[in-house]
Amino acid sequence: MKTVFMFSGQGSQYLGMAKELYENYEVVRTVFEKAEEITDYPIKKIFFESLELLNDTKYTQVAMFVMYQAIIEVLKLYNIFADASMGLSLGEYGAYLHNEVFSFELGLEIVKTRSKLMAEAQEKNPGKMCAIIGLDNNAVEEMIKPFKEIVIANYNLPTQLVISGDQESILKLKDLAIEKGAKRAIVLETSGAFHSPFMNSAEEGFYDYLSCLDINEPKYNLYVNLTGRKYESNIKEVMAKQISHSVKFYQTVEEMIVDGMNVFIEIGPKQTLSSLVRKIDSSVVVCNVEDLKSLQKTISIWGDINGK
Repeated sequence: MKTVFMFSGQGSQYLGMAKELYENYEVVRTVFEKAEEITDYPIKKIFFESLELLNDTKYTQVAMFVMYQAIIEVLKLYNIFADASMGLSLGEYGAYLHNEVFSFELGLEIVKTRSKLMAEAQEKNPGKMCAIIGLDNNAVEEMIKPFKEIVIANYNLPTQLVISGDQESILKLKDLAIEKGAKRAIVLETSGAFHSPFMNSAEEGFYDYLSCLDINEPKYNLYVNLTGRKYESNIKEVMAKQISHSVKFYQTVEEMIVDGMNVFIEIGPKQTLSSLVRKIDSSVVVCNVEDLKSLQKTISIWGDINGK
């Protein structure tokens, strides 16, 4: 059996996430304390008390990254490890962390800078995102052609895409998608038009920032959003371009399955990625870790798989 850690993306956060793990595991409390010290952010307040802070891009990305590290540390206690990793959008930073591209400490600074640059970009170029469910890729790609500032942001499934761009066009396309036969079209509660040219200034600033850092090549098997395939080269370029380019999620999962990956463990809040993977291939084993119940279930599944 080959195991994948896959890391949830921004937008899946909820107030109180990781609270049970924080209360029950010293390693989690240590991660939180270290994060507060490094970022000077009120990490516990962001996680457990303030939905306003948690949903602010400036803090959301750091909080999610803290959760990735906390859960990785908990899984180590049960000798649960992965052969490969990937993530959705921000979740890719959990995959970088797993692959030791950078330390947790440096990763916090990187994510903090990334979120700051993205927040600045969305202030300069406000936009929206919309999930379109029930139309295939080709139909959506044809539908958006007349709208110059609209792009596909996320390829979640062959019939579930997210588009990104200016608000007026997004609202028009929402209605048009329903007319064309989409089951649902949902304007997302995001603070900007992520994974689109609206983020070009953030990409440029982030690449300049990364160029001064000493980061490592992936230690294990890293699969990236930018190509939908296993990482090959130019890690800093991949990290920067991901901000303004499409996330090829289902293509990445399909590639991993072809490469023999058959156990997918989602790390982070909710089970969004788990649900997508089950729809892509119902034969693979899928579980998640976000609280005590899901952790115990994953430990049990891991034991069954490994004969323990």
